Amino acid sequence: MEIIKSEKGKLTILTGKTDMGKSTITVYDASENLKIGKNVIFFSYEYCQSIIYNKLISHFQVGWSSLLRLNIVDAAKMNIHFLTEMVRSKKESVDVVYIDYLDLLREATFAEAKSEAETMKQIQSIIKELSELAKELNIPVILLSQVGAHSDFTNTVNELASFTETVKDNNVIKMFIGKANIIDSRINYDDIVHVILIDGYDLRHFSSVNIKEIYNH
Repeated sequence: MEIIKSEKGKLTILTGKTDMGKSTITVYDASENLKIGKNVIFFSYEYCQSIIYNKLISHFQVGWSSLLRLNIVDAAKMNIHFLTEMVRSKKESVDVVYIDYLDLLREATFAEAKSEAETMKQIQSIIKELSELAKELNIPVILLSQVGAHSDFTNTVNELASFTETVKDNNVIKMFIGKANIIDSRINYDDIVHVILIDGYDLRHFSSVNIKEIYNH
């Protein structure tokens, strides 16, 4: 079951507020790729390897043979340049890359920003580099983010657009995870390819999933 929208050669940004389930959904997506024989690199800036392995084995029933195709990297304090070079060094044996998450990657890469404008430039720099990596290696790269998620969904749409202003060739997929009450018919959602609604609210051309149900999938 596809939850995260991804394509070869494209960067997917999945943004949402704290405790919306971004990491759980990402581990689930990784489990689906492992089960069909893909090689996965998972850069974790927050959770230790044992937590991720526990979710994969206990919740998502990933077999030991599939786990041999998984490389979980404890990425604490790893900057963007080291990360991208590690992926390039494994380009013959990687099919999909997950990065959890942008906020900590930015802190590991840059000095503390002195303004919101400087923070935005740092984010744009990282997103540009990751989108170029995805295109160069022709693999999907999935990046999680808390920044860019607002209570007012109009602001989220606008901020995600700002994140990708320096990216060429439109090779970024923008996603959002949130509760159903973020939906407003007055908002133009054209720039968000995929919306995950964690309470399972069904909305026409948007995909939705109840995060409580994926443990029993």
